[in-house]
Amino acid sequence: MTGTVLAISIAYVVMGVVLLGMGLTSRFAWGLKAVAIIVTSMFFIEVFYATKGLLGWPGTERLPQHFQLLWARAVEPDAKVGDPGSIYLWVEEIDENNVPSGVPRSYRLPYSRPLAERASKARDQIMKGNPQQGSAEDLSESGAQQEIKVDAKRPGQQAQEAGGVVIDADQAKLLQQAQRVEFGAMPLPTLPPKLPQ
Repeated sequence: MTGTVLAISIAYVVMGVVLLGMGLTSRFAWGLKAVAIIVTSMFFIEVFYATKGLLGWPGTERLPQHFQLLWARAVEPDAKVGDPGSIYLWVEEIDENNVPSGVPRSYRLPYSRPLAERASKARDQIMKGNPQQGSAEDLSESGAQQEIKVDAKRPGQQAQEAGGVVIDADQAKLLQQAQRVEFGAMPLPTLPPKLPQ
């Protein structure tokens, strides 16, 4: 995987150098050349953050609607260091027949005590040998989504309106796409009907 990230980075550097070389010798206006250089440089930054997912960092995308929970870990908020807490889930998407896809993914969710308790109970069931299924429903559908506002005292950061806890932009993004997550016993896969003999 590191080789893939290295190859992507080298490809962008080569493209940037070629663009810079062609741009400096072209007859375009210097303003246009400056914009092209800035846009290319911004793509370097975007590639850096986009490849974090390739390196094994937990994803912040929405969970699949139905999945098998493989493991869970809740990290409590820590006011001393300003950590708002997170819940990490390792899941495998399942289809309509309750068959896992075979591709486990790691997800990071914003911390909430009820979700932490549900995840801990589900993890305990997994440790007892009882596979757990999960479902995720968008909070925006039920109108329960929390509102996030910018904290004027701390530019570049945001604060949760309800609790006044200062959070960074990543945590604000997680809260804006929060989902209602439930866990339960994993049902057996649905088998196809038998062929008549």
